[in-house]
Amino acid sequence: MAAVESLDSDSDYGYDFTPEEELELIRLATDAGPSLAHTPPALCKDPSVRAAIDAIPDHAEGSTQPRGSEAPQCTCSRLCIVHHQASDSRLVPPASTTTPAADEDISYPDLSRALSELENVQVPAQESADVDSGDLEDQRSPLQRFRSYPRKPLTVSDLTSGAWCELQYWYTLTRLPGGRRTRTAAMRQGSKVHRKLEDQVHTTVPIEIASKEDAFALRLWNLVQGLRTLRQTGLTRELEVWGTVDGNLVNGVIDGVSHEHPNPEFEEELSSQASQPDSKQSALTDYFPSKKKSALPKVYLTDVKTRGSRAPVSKSLLRPAKIQLLLYHRFLSDMASEKLDFLKVFRRYGLDPDDRFTDAFLAQIGDLHDEVFYDAPLSPADMEDNIRGATTASQADDPASHRAAGPGAILGDDLIRYQTLRDMLRLVRKEIKLAFPDGADSLGDMLRVQYMLRSDGRMLDVHDFPVSAQALDSYLGSYMAWWRGERRAKGVDIEEAFKCGTCEFAADCEWRNAMDEERVRNARSRVQGAATYDS
Repeated sequence: MAAVESLDSDSDYGYDFTPEEELELIRLATDAGPSLAHTPPALCKDPSVRAAIDAIPDHAEGSTQPRGSEAPQCTCSRLCIVHHQASDSRLVPPASTTTPAADEDISYPDLSRALSELENVQVPAQESADVDSGDLEDQRSPLQRFRSYPRKPLTVSDLTSGAWCELQYWYTLTRLPGGRRTRTAAMRQGSKVHRKLEDQVHTTVPIEIASKEDAFALRLWNLVQGLRTLRQTGLTRELEVWGTVDGNLVNGVIDGVSHEHPNPEFEEELSSQASQPDSKQSALTDYFPSKKKSALPKVYLTDVKTRGSRAPVSKSLLRPAKIQLLLYHRFLSDMASEKLDFLKVFRRYGLDPDDRFTDAFLAQIGDLHDEVFYDAPLSPADMEDNIRGATTASQADDPASHRAAGPGAILGDDLIRYQTLRDMLRLVRKEIKLAFPDGADSLGDMLRVQYMLRSDGRMLDVHDFPVSAQALDSYLGSYMAWWRGERRAKGVDIEEAFKCGTCEFAADCEWRNAMDEERVRNARSRVQGAATYDS
């Protein structure tokens, strides 16, 4: 049985309309007005948001190798999903949709009246120049169109793209297949660097899944393994987290989580400045809220970026990485404080928390995790009644004998501790508590961005900066207004127009066209002003 995959694009849906329904759709399209929420951006700017992010003190250490980069090897298994193609994994048009034979008479509806009415529809000149044809057909907000059930929820990448260029991401969602960026050679090489770093910590073990509950259980097992690896070795990578922004579920994966402090000297310097009476320095207390002291090591987050250039990293390049790490820190803090409701997470993904995992999945996980098969002590007679197959009561006491006996011998309902997602929540909460014994106070207040050379993974630079709830709230307050459809997407400011050089939408970008027109108007005004002065 194939894994159930989420529907990520409109092509996953099949439609079949009668001629009468087509006429009705044409009439509705004729009556529909342009979308206010999706008209392209005016040349408005919000420098306060950028200023809040850029004002976070950051510290570059040149090409210094960060501590803890040579992590001890971990023998824990890392799981991954093996996807299989199957006919029942996607929606298809009804079977009643057939093609008539060549000798059958075919009649077509008379659309002349509807077409003539469409030709008479007048679109205001300004709106016709600014609105894509697709926008006229869909007046929903970006959140409703692209991140509402049954589509996947918001991701951290969704929320950081606005720190680079909102308009570019709007074009990505509306113009590219599946709303995904085109994979380039540079992106593929960067993925190889990330995989190499992950392989230093985890061992990948393929696991076949047969239901969407199996698939999410696998993600929870990876979370558990990651937290255990953190406790055992002081470092884990690719740790998945969930959180909420404005009541919307957001998902992300942290590149690095470590017990190694990235820059204690910088934190001490900022802390001393925050304690000074100077009003300017007192604002630094936002970065270091009071936390109770603990003898246990703090947890610090790192994000890895790959570059093809050795040029210094500018503020505009660093800004999305700052937002990314601030989101990770907030989500992981909420998880450590038990503020995340996993049952709501299950509902958002359309999962049944009480649906039992498949026997094949339990058998595979059981080969890697003996604890799956222990619940409460049973008498030998009970064990014989509950164990399927040829396993004896004495063998049931030995986890190795479970594996030797095969899957059929270990799937007794009373011997399996975690059979459903609801059951797994006990283990997840236990591991989170062990990894973060002081809740949110277990997380440190310094964040690090590592820049590595894409070609060979060589370390280029590191930037450390403190956590700032104020900067994150300022950014989300502005950016989420676009996701909710309350305003139009914005292009970049003129001083960051260099970003257009790598944008695949630059040729027909409305922001660039508007800027060109504005420059022409300004030039004409100067010429006319000079001519008037000469006369």
